[in-house]
Amino acid sequence: MKHAHPSAARTLPAPSRSPVGRRLALIPLAVLTLTLMACATRVPAPTQELALSRAAIESASRAGAAELAPSELNIALQKQAQADTAVGQEQYDRALMLASEVTVDARLAEAKARSSRANRAASELREGGRVLRQEINRAQ
Repeated sequence: MKHAHPSAARTLPAPSRSPVGRRLALIPLAVLTLTLMACATRVPAPTQELALSRAAIESASRAGAAELAPSELNIALQKQAQADTAVGQEQYDRALMLASEVTVDARLAEAKARSSRANRAASELREGGRVLRQEINRAQ
């Protein structure tokens, strides 16, 4: 009875796999890789940006934009509705872009409303000054 030398490496035959079998074995690895890539590149829901855009609309409304800058406010409201729809459809990149546009449009509406109020106040002050000058001239 011969004993093999203990240092001799014992080789096992490699399992025979067909080319189709090897390709099928790669499918789970490919699926896992694609899943990880999809998770890594997914844009999170823009909840903070949507909250800021809603706050900008509220601020514009309080400033009188519904009366003094209605077209700008309506544009912001329409885009807000589109952003909400995009979130519902998990199109977070689109929702983020729209939320940013809403914020800009609402701030524009607010600025126009405040500007209009300031122009009205300035006109009233000018008219008041004119009336006072007339009264002073009459009194002399």
